[in-house]
Amino acid sequence: MRYLSEIKNKQITVLGLGVTGLGIVRFLVSQGLTPTVVDSRVNPPGIDWLKQNTPTLTTRFGDLDSADLCASDMIIISPGLSLTIPAIAKAINAGVEVIGDVELFARINTKPVVAVTGSNGKSTVVTLAQQVLLAAGYKAALGGNIGTAVLDLLQSDLSNNDVDVYVLELSSFQLDTTTSLQPISATVLNVSEDHLDRYASYQAYIDSKLSIYNNAALVITNADDEATHSKAKSQLSFGANQGDYSLGEYQQQTYFMQVNKAFLPVTSLAVVGKHNYLNALAVMALLSPFNISKAQYSTAFSQFNGLAHRCQFVAELAGVKYFNDSKATNVGATIAAIDSLATNGQQLIVIAGGDAKGADLNALTPYLQQHVKALICFGKDAKDLMALTNKSHLTNNMSEAVTLAKQLSEPGNIVLLAPACASIDMYNNYMQRGDDFIQCVMAEQP
Repeated sequence: MRYLSEIKNKQITVLGLGVTGLGIVRFLVSQGLTPTVVDSRVNPPGIDWLKQNTPTLTTRFGDLDSADLCASDMIIISPGLSLTIPAIAKAINAGVEVIGDVELFARINTKPVVAVTGSNGKSTVVTLAQQVLLAAGYKAALGGNIGTAVLDLLQSDLSNNDVDVYVLELSSFQLDTTTSLQPISATVLNVSEDHLDRYASYQAYIDSKLSIYNNAALVITNADDEATHSKAKSQLSFGANQGDYSLGEYQQQTYFMQVNKAFLPVTSLAVVGKHNYLNALAVMALLSPFNISKAQYSTAFSQFNGLAHRCQFVAELAGVKYFNDSKATNVGATIAAIDSLATNGQQLIVIAGGDAKGADLNALTPYLQQHVKALICFGKDAKDLMALTNKSHLTNNMSEAVTLAKQLSEPGNIVLLAPACASIDMYNNYMQRGDDFIQCVMAEQP
């Protein structure tokens, strides 16, 4: 709390009044601070809450240039706002400190933090990690880029002392404004091209992800993904066939291996698929600093049913299984989904499309050639996807795509929604897109 006393008399600006920004305002006000609230929108989402609960706060809504950000001592920014926005860049050049909510959390928090980033699998890993910690008797709080904002978690702990350890999912955008976080363990699960509409280069995106390692007591890398590797002295790794935590054969079963020793059979995990097994290995490595028994892992693994829109089984119609992986918003996630579901030689019909955000789609080609019977495309960058294979089809929307998939499928096939693109061209978010897929599949039932 000492840090809050140090900044109490500073001119603090909260920039952005969406979910994160509103959480920042709530926290600061609860601690007796009076920030100025700025948003480029005339009617930002949190405006009604402000009017009802903090009507005396200074607000500036509309043009950022007129907000005079340079007059601030500190700007606490929402992750959706790029640091390259002219008004923000001008403030930075003028010496104004710009941080995010995770950085403010890090400057105040005294409890252990398990930190997770990566292009794909973050939400699954942090959710499973929390479940394992809870099974082991720890009061584990989950948040960050998933669920509850970090400052809301912190406020609850400051009031009730209800947290032993924080498990945080962190996006590259959040990491860009975070320098003080000191995780007890941290990982970059994987890296594939994403958000190239925000970063100057792919390497800049990678560097953003790798910054999670900077102050970590223990670094966890993906042995199979060189882009995640680190020169840190204290590190462990996970991987399919290599690493401190890996998959291996024992007594004619596939096991989760812990430093070459069989730990638990993969059948102990309720969800299946190679990508889920890798997620479990990452969790085991991340939680190695904690005292967790094999029985506690087994309990948590057996009760974990996965997350919606992540290779989610939807239905089986006429011998064809339908899977919803709407969260596959980049090429790497789509490759992982195809690789996971095609393990027994099944032929896949993949539905893809949306906004590719400037990513190179060519890495999909060998997977489409080997495992995919048909690629059905729609959305903003559909034609770029179609160019990857001569097995492609163009449709106008999800309903047409699912109907065509049913027509092209045969018993034993799998229909997979794995868009490789963001949903913003046609939907509010990936959840709405996934729900649309589910509704269209259910509409095809006899």
